[in-house]
Amino acid sequence: MLRNLCVLFFTTFVLLALGCASSGGQTLKIDMQDVAGRQHVPDELTDMLGDLGYEWIPIHDPNARRDVKVVQQDGEYRMRFEYVQTKQVRIDARIRMQDGFTRLHFYEPGSQTLSVPAQGLLKKLQQRVVQEFGEANVTY
Repeated sequence: MLRNLCVLFFTTFVLLALGCASSGGQTLKIDMQDVAGRQHVPDELTDMLGDLGYEWIPIHDPNARRDVKVVQQDGEYRMRFEYVQTKQVRIDARIRMQDGFTRLHFYEPGSQTLSVPAQGLLKKLQQRVVQEFGEANVTY
């Protein structure tokens, strides 16, 4: 009986650890509260990322039971973008509806690290986000 409990505890711990493991990449955070002239943040992100060569890709909306551009869930807008030219990089965007606080998670699917080309794309993204929203409002 004790052995079974130990095995169960260890299995649960491993599953939790795997679930909490980072998917690699880097997250940029944008505090929109002090951004002058802020519009509808999902549209602003779509325009900015489009200029950098990214296109939104559909994500599944569990409420609508279909793929959509923007999911509204748990007080957030959720979106996903992919670099069109190589399709090697994705950006998951989470925007808090209440105040527009935005997290952009930049990553290469299936990888825990960023390749050299992806690091170059990340640098361009960081520069553009600072240019668009102001250095004081961006952290990474």
